[in-house]
Amino acid sequence: MNRAWAMKIQQSWRAPMAGVLLLTGCAAQRDVGWTPQPRARWEHIATEPLPPVSDGYQILTPLPTKGLFPASIAVSRVALEPVEGTGGTMRPRLHTDPRNEFLQWNSSFDNLMAVSEVFPIAERTLGGGEAVPEQILAAYRALGARLGLIYAVNELTELETEMMAVLYEIKDARPIASFHARAVSNPPLEAKKKGPPDLWETDSHALVRAELVQLVHSCLRELILNDEPDELEDPSGWKPLRPLHPVEWPPRLFQAPP
Repeated sequence: MNRAWAMKIQQSWRAPMAGVLLLTGCAAQRDVGWTPQPRARWEHIATEPLPPVSDGYQILTPLPTKGLFPASIAVSRVALEPVEGTGGTMRPRLHTDPRNEFLQWNSSFDNLMAVSEVFPIAERTLGGGEAVPEQILAAYRALGARLGLIYAVNELTELETEMMAVLYEIKDARPIASFHARAVSNPPLEAKKKGPPDLWETDSHALVRAELVQLVHSCLRELILNDEPDELEDPSGWKPLRPLHPVEWPPRLFQAPP
């Protein structure tokens, strides 16, 4: 190969490589790492001011309860999103992730027989209304749920995540328990583990969700153990004072023939 052809080949490779380097340089400049997201507050999930709770749960209703179980539970997650053309105004929306939201909540309380079913609801269930606690509880009531759980997720730092939640009795729209969980990402040591890490065991988003599910499970178990059967009313109407015919004992079927 002569020198002229070598120079042409070198120039033909130089231009594409320069474009690749330029693109990767721009990508490196755009990759600024973790960006703080809008944080939900208690007023986004609570209908009234609640006593503070941190890393645990507290029951807000007097025990024992009466006729609270068996119960179905509706679940929804509130997240904030910017409103276009408003200069940074945020509005709450119902966030659902079909990859894990439905399956995880639906199977979280399988061993609690007093919990008949668990079902998340989506934004369309609100019928165009705002995702405020009162509207969410109205949707729960329309779907026939007895209990409702409204929760939110906040990224505190790049490695730390928190979740807060409120459990409601739908009939009276009153909060009966509040929850708060927090977790920090815990990447495994590469020397002890080969291959990519299991994010369900190391990422703060998965860890905090498992922590919240455990808190809700423990709270429901305590509520179930302290729940009394509801008083049943006798049906109104005609009540016979005595049998229509005299009772024969033993019945003729079992009497010996004469």
